[in-house]
Amino acid sequence: MKRYALAVCAATLAGMPLLAHAAGTVLAPPAVYAPDTWQGKDTAVVRVLDRLDAHVEVLSIPVGTTAHYKSLDITPSRCLLRPPTLSPDAAAWLAMQDKHPNGATFQGWMLAAEPALGVFESPVYDVRMVRCEGADTGPALPPLPKPVAPPAPPASGVDTAPTPADGGDKTSSGHTGSSEVPDTLPDKQETGGVY
Repeated sequence: MKRYALAVCAATLAGMPLLAHAAGTVLAPPAVYAPDTWQGKDTAVVRVLDRLDAHVEVLSIPVGTTAHYKSLDITPSRCLLRPPTLSPDAAAWLAMQDKHPNGATFQGWMLAAEPALGVFESPVYDVRMVRCEGADTGPALPPLPKPVAPPAPPASGVDTAPTPADGGDKTSSGHTGSSEVPDTLPDKQETGGVY
């Protein structure tokens, strides 16, 4: 074990790589959609909290129709879902109106992963986007490109370690040295001297 530890220390000080590259098959990177690619769906799922009685209702609303919950009207005109190769998120363009006198209105995008970006400011209702579901609609996801494997590394017999121009191995302190480990190790450590 001591001999291995000394070899690792000597190789590290000499600036030599400790591990050789493993020979094998080069794999292609996985194919993923671009971050700005979304798939259209035909149903928006929203969660409505009535603050007066603490009742929560989850509504599935087809795009282009209006759902009525107590005095609230909700109309989604678009629903988009991020593709499965990216972090999950859903967005819907919603038009909402509270029919109470001086009721709040909202028209804009609501995102499931970022609910603070589109807030329906109503003293009675709290509405959150949950997800998109149903059949695919436009915009449609394009087919994923076929990934291409990068070129293979050079053969394992080729030495790719850089060597200094003066022919010797140099450490960071400027001393030349060898990375070889001596066959025999000293039994005792040096003692004495002023420290």
